[in-house]
Amino acid sequence: MSSLSRRLRVWSCLALLCVCLMPVAGLTDEKEAKSDKQKERIEKLLKWAREYSKGTRVTVRSGEKGQLGELKAEPVMRYSDEPRFISDATLWVWTVNSRPVAIQKVEVNDLVAVPYWTICFGSFAESKVEVTWPSGETFKSKTPGWVFEPIPNADAPSERPGIRSLQMRALARRFSGSVYSVTQKTNIEMRLLPKPTYEYSDSETKLPIGAVFSFASNGTNPTIFVTIEARRDKTGQLGWHHAHTRMTSDTGELRLDDKSIWEFKEPVNDNWTFFFVRRDIEFKE
Repeated sequence: MSSLSRRLRVWSCLALLCVCLMPVAGLTDEKEAKSDKQKERIEKLLKWAREYSKGTRVTVRSGEKGQLGELKAEPVMRYSDEPRFISDATLWVWTVNSRPVAIQKVEVNDLVAVPYWTICFGSFAESKVEVTWPSGETFKSKTPGWVFEPIPNADAPSERPGIRSLQMRALARRFSGSVYSVTQKTNIEMRLLPKPTYEYSDSETKLPIGAVFSFASNGTNPTIFVTIEARRDKTGQLGWHHAHTRMTSDTGELRLDDKSIWEFKEPVNDNWTFFFVRRDIEFKE
């Protein structure tokens, strides 16, 4: 083969290689552009949810006095829920003296053609709360959010922080529950999410005293919350107690050691509520 023929053959191969690579490069650029757009969408959604939650005023009432809840700077969870047409959502917590007093979902609602946010609020306070939202809605609870009851057959809270945290996780696994999903028209067994949604400690001893656990019927979207807390009974003895909060319009039950301890039926907004807010800007995928 002559030198010229060899050169022509090499050039032909190189040209063919370039032609083959061109579509790949185009696909890569398209993928990167889509990824950048998704990141921008996520940032915009988070910014709106943060500003809306900052503008949400939660007041815990004790007689005539009221104490303003402090919003945690970052959401404690971010999730999606495809069966309920929720493409993105954040979960926010308010505290008073380091203890949680309220929780709020800010969800991207894609169920209908008109773009909406779903706002779902639940009280964690042991007294009544009053809430005002930047979109104009207000809410006054009729009952406390948390009513604690002792957990039977539970070891005393340890004085070692690590062991105490493990105790709370073990106790949470004794709970279970189910809901009847209106959207899916079926009964669904809820699952306990592997990590606590929020943990809190004593401001003086720094020992862990409580943890909020989420039970979900779809993905990681919390359906109900169960908190495990170390607290003293009427005799002054320290022991483990539990309380629960509903965050769903579905009906269902909560069980402890496979025995029903709470049935939630038709939505009664005594200590939780939800509403919809129009999304002014629709973020396209």
